[in-house]
Amino acid sequence: MSPAINWRNPYAAGGRFWLKGNLHTHTTCSDGRLSPEEVIRIYERMGYGFLSITDHGRVSSGNGVATELALLPGAELGPRHMCVIGLDPARIANRAGDSSQQRITRNVKRRNIVILNHPDWQAREHYTIDELKALSGYTGIEIYNSVIERLAGSPLSTAKWDRLLGSGMRVLGFATQDAHRAGDHLDCCCVVRVNRSSRAAVFNALARGNFYCYYGVAITDIGRRRDRVFVATENATLIRFVGKDGKILAKTRGQSAEYTFGKGTDTDYVRIECLGTGEEISWSQPFFRAAV
Repeated sequence: MSPAINWRNPYAAGGRFWLKGNLHTHTTCSDGRLSPEEVIRIYERMGYGFLSITDHGRVSSGNGVATELALLPGAELGPRHMCVIGLDPARIANRAGDSSQQRITRNVKRRNIVILNHPDWQAREHYTIDELKALSGYTGIEIYNSVIERLAGSPLSTAKWDRLLGSGMRVLGFATQDAHRAGDHLDCCCVVRVNRSSRAAVFNALARGNFYCYYGVAITDIGRRRDRVFVATENATLIRFVGKDGKILAKTRGQSAEYTFGKGTDTDYVRIECLGTGEEISWSQPFFRAAV
């Protein structure tokens, strides 16, 4: 059974080390330009620890390529583009004719992770905020999809994330590359905290929210002690604590910072943004004031 998320502190489970991985990747098995083996070798060279190949409409578990990467079976499904990640490829449901909600519900019941992809892709947003609110049960949304940097729309969807969180929905944020061709493999990814680099350990960390979204700033420690949320990094220059509906609650210059929950509704939840030099940034998962 997939572990439950501790919404007061998604990092409570801890772990001895951090491991990078990408959960949205395409190959020649759908509309990618590189073979599964070429893609896997790229992530090996990048020093990643896990990967999910998510070709359109078909489930992949690595196509028999020998690798030390923890390969998570996955697929990008439906006309509305959602990544479904699991441990058993046979348990990823892709039933023809399913609505988006039916596809989400079916896969969540099978204990898979369901991520709604690139909400701000295209001139007409791929998912409006009302469409995201109308769907239920999904694990999270892509808050940054780096391939959209070269396409229409915005790669960044934290504003929609804050609107969902502020409305009471509890969804995780994911950062991915959505890589299709050479040059798309930017170092934008999820970083899990685990005790070992097995598929099960990686999946469980993702499912319980024990990871952060990375695009250049390395987090070394993060968590909560009573009402105090804290973070430490290798290379942040500015840390922002973001509250309900995207309000900036506090800013601290430096590599580490902490924030104590206040009593107003602005701090129903707090998430952390760690900014470095240039475009470097990383995002935490939200810490909710209360468990439910």
